[in-house]
Amino acid sequence: MLADVRFEDHEGTPVARIHGEIDLSNVAQLASAVQKSVEHVSAGLIVDFSETTYLDSAGLHFVFDLGKRLRDRGQRLYLVVPEASPVDAVLRIVNVDSLAPRCPDLESALERLRVHAANVPHAPA
Repeated sequence: MLADVRFEDHEGTPVARIHGEIDLSNVAQLASAVQKSVEHVSAGLIVDFSETTYLDSAGLHFVFDLGKRLRDRGQRLYLVVPEASPVDAVLRIVNVDSLAPRCPDLESALERLRVHAANVPHAPA
């Protein structure tokens, strides 16, 4: 099954839940949808890979590119990747945590992003 992304809002925090397989055939469309979702966020984004069954090198490039773009804007990317997830091993091997930390569940990702948001200096009005 090719990837399907659904966006949710958790008290102002955007979450992109990705279901299915991410590969070269669909990564451009997926990246475009996710990029549009972060245009107006302040602290960052959570991408939930709990229901992702496959992630190839194009998908890895998407994750690293998204993480770098957010970091350059002073934002953070957190990934929900349960230990039993089919994509956990590949994300661990490529050391994704150096750019986009993995969290075992949505609650811990939301908490980490809240802590980040609380520590980001706000521009004067």
